[in-house]
Amino acid sequence: MSIVKQLLDPQKICHIFKRGFRVGYCPVCGERTLFFKTGDWLRDHFFCVRCRSIPRGRALFLVLSEQFPNWRELIIHESSPGSPTYEFFSAANANYVPTRFFPNIAPGTTHHGFRCEDLARQTFGNETFDMVVTQDVLEHLLEPGAAFREIARTLKPGGVHLFTVPWYHWQETRIRARMNNNVIEYLETPEYHDNLVDAKGALVVTEWGKDLCDTIYASSGMTTTVVRIFDRRCGIEAQFIEVFISRKYANGGNYLLNRWNAQFSELEDNKTSALIGYPVEV
Repeated sequence: MSIVKQLLDPQKICHIFKRGFRVGYCPVCGERTLFFKTGDWLRDHFFCVRCRSIPRGRALFLVLSEQFPNWRELIIHESSPGSPTYEFFSAANANYVPTRFFPNIAPGTTHHGFRCEDLARQTFGNETFDMVVTQDVLEHLLEPGAAFREIARTLKPGGVHLFTVPWYHWQETRIRARMNNNVIEYLETPEYHDNLVDAKGALVVTEWGKDLCDTIYASSGMTTTVVRIFDRRCGIEAQFIEVFISRKYANGGNYLLNRWNAQFSELEDNKTSALIGYPVEV
C-alpha cells in the first residue's frame, strides 16, 4: 500500500503533526517509508507507516537480512510470534513454523492456526531447525534454562537462536518470580506485558542482566553474540534494541580454530618443500 493511502488514516496524521516523522527505509517490509511516534517510549511506539513495525522488529530483520541472507530457505521456528513480522515470515518462508503456548491445549496440536508448544518442553525432534526466533519472550519464561536446552536440542549443528529481549546489561539479573511447588511465587510486584494468548498479560519473570550470555552457555553450550544497532535511516533508535545470536556450533566449534591450524600446516609444508632440493654446501 502506498504511503499516501497510509497517511489517509486520521490517527496517523494526528501523531505525525504532533510528534513529527522521519523518512527512511524499513527492513521489515523492505520499502521506503515514514516513521512516526505515538509515544515517548520509542521501543514500542515508533512505527513504520507502511507495516507498523517497531524498532526491535526492524533491528531483528536487519540482522536477519545482513547475516543470514538465505533465511527464506531456512527451516525456522518462531515461538510466540506477533505482527507484523509474523506476516512477513509467513509470506516469505514456506518452512516457517510459528508456535504459541496454550495452557489447556495438547502440545504438538494446532490451535487457531498455531502449533501449541511449551518452549521448555517441546515436542519437536532433535536437530529439526536451522533457526529459532524469539522476540521478547525470554523475560516471561519460568524455566529459562530448560528453554535454552530445548532450543539447542531442536537446532541443527550450525543452527542459531536469533532473539530480542530487554537487557539490563549494567546490572545483575533480577528474578521477579519463580515456581515454588507448582505455584508462582512473586519476589517483586507483578508486572505484565501484552499477551496475544491471555488478556491478563504475560508475567515478567526475569530482568536479564550482565550474565545473560553466560546463562545461555551454562544451560545449552551455545555461545552468544550481541549486536547493538543505532540506525535512524532504518528507524532503529530506542532503549533495549540489542539483537542476540546464539550459535550451536558443530563439533563444539573446533573448525573455528582449525582454520589457523590448517594455515599453519600449509606454511610448514611450504617450508619443507622449499628445503627439499635446496643446494647445500659441504
